Amino acid sequence: FRYVDWVLTVPLMCVEFYLILKVAGAKKSLMWRLIFLSVVMLVTGYFGEAVDRDNASIWGLASGIAYFVIVYDIWFGKAKKLAEAAGGSVLAAHKTLCWFVLVGWAIYPLGYMAGTPGWYDGLNGMFNMDIIYNIGDAVNKIGFGLVVYNLAVQSTEK
Repeated sequence: FRYVDWVLTVPLMCVEFYLILKVAGAKKSLMWRLIFLSVVMLVTGYFGEAVDRDNASIWGLASGIAYFVIVYDIWFGKAKKLAEAAGGSVLAAHKTLCWFVLVGWAIYPLGYMAGTPGWYDGLNGMFNMDIIYNIGDAVNKIGFGLVVYNLAVQSTEK
């Protein structure tokens, strides 16, 4: 069930990037690129954790590459340029969401490593995968929602 939750939640977080940047001229192609990368990240992670555990490190690497492309796009790519053009509360919200993706989403690979064989055998048993995933869920879902809510409140106050 965790992956069903993520497949719904993570792409929605990418939609939130698009929605806050829409005022700066973001195109739907940005949203679809982020959604595509997030689905690649989740599907390859799922295969490594649940389907092909013998090759978990390869699937994890593929998932990690998609994650780092997302990080690059939002921190340095088109999304960053749009946020800078919008300035003000949009730029502030964008920066905060970027930190959630960089730090908050990085919690999940720790859970992945704790629960899959391979390079990660030293971590297996040292940490509880479900606890790590639940911490990541709380940080990301609550945090992302609060950032978008705060931007909406600031926009209506003007």
